[in-house]
This record gives sequence, C-alpha cells and structure tokens, in this order.
Amino acid sequence: MIGLEVEDEDGMLDANIRWDGLMEIHLQSITEENNEWKDTIHTYDIDALITKLNGLRQVCFDHFDNWKER
Repeated sequence: MIGLEVEDEDGMLDANIRWDGLMEIHLQSITEENNEWKDTIHTYDIDALITKLNGLRQVCFDHFDNWKER
C-alpha cells in the first residue's frame, strides 16, 4: 500500500497518510462569526503532535476558568 486517505463522519477532518508515516491533516471548523476556517498540518510524528496538543489543552485548562465549559 502506498498511502491512505481517511475522513471523519462530519467531514471536518481528513488526512492523507503516506507509507513512510508523513501525514497531511486537514482541519475545518466554523468560527463564532460563522466563517469557515481551514488548516493543514504536516507531521511525521503523530504521537508527538498529540502529546503537544494535550499539553496545550492543559495550559488552557490551567489559565482559563471557563475553558472546561466549552
């Protein structure tokens, strides 16, 4: 297999994954102003990315009182 393309059920995330581990992840969301927002992340190390995002999440929990309510 050369690669894999995956998409979540609501179409807000999809990824192209190569045989060597490179991932191109596309994220879509809607802003408070109802604008569409699109981002692309490239990574060879999904585990490190997840660890960094979990750390970022914890910083947000620690510094914003109402973060958990969102």
